[in-house]
Amino acid sequence: MKKLLIFCLFILTYPLLAKEAYIIHGFNSTSEYAWIPSVKKDLQDLGYSVKALDMPTPDKPSLEQWIEHLNRQVTTLDSSTYFITHSLGGIALLQFLSQAELKKDSKIGGIILVAPFDKPLEILPILNNFTQTKPNYKALQKHLNLAVVISSKDDKIVPHALSKEVAKSLNARLIATDKGGHFMDQDGFYSLPLATQIFKDLQK
Repeated sequence: MKKLLIFCLFILTYPLLAKEAYIIHGFNSTSEYAWIPSVKKDLQDLGYSVKALDMPTPDKPSLEQWIEHLNRQVTTLDSSTYFITHSLGGIALLQFLSQAELKKDSKIGGIILVAPFDKPLEILPILNNFTQTKPNYKALQKHLNLAVVISSKDDKIVPHALSKEVAKSLNARLIATDKGGHFMDQDGFYSLPLATQIFKDLQK
């Protein structure tokens, strides 16, 4: 009887213990872009519940609309919640988390930002509405159990220096590659082992 009770309690609490991962694409992109499907499968194989989101009007993105969408799609924000973002998805997530009503001592599992930025990009002024204000980095540092920035030194869309600044502001681990461009399909990225390995290391 005691074993049955313990089993029933486990079943009831299992959804609360399950780890969730959200993948947020970048500008003019979708949930099926480049390495996103591959990373989604990798994380599912590791036992994560994964949502690869399709953000609204990705060709003419609005920060307000993206935050509203994240508010609808992100069902939990706790130590079992993880995010992976690409490019514009990074600053969108940082702005979303900065506005989230997180309790003082609450923790989020972690974020992995691929080629992030928080300043205007000269070649993409259409994205300037995402960078008009800075994320609340001081608060974010306290709420994140894990923060990693992945950037390539030969990125011609988001200069490596900008991603490096984001990493510094977050007090995040910086993974800098010599080659990789903007980690797009035309750069040959249909998988992203660097991101998957971070999650594998968490399992150890």
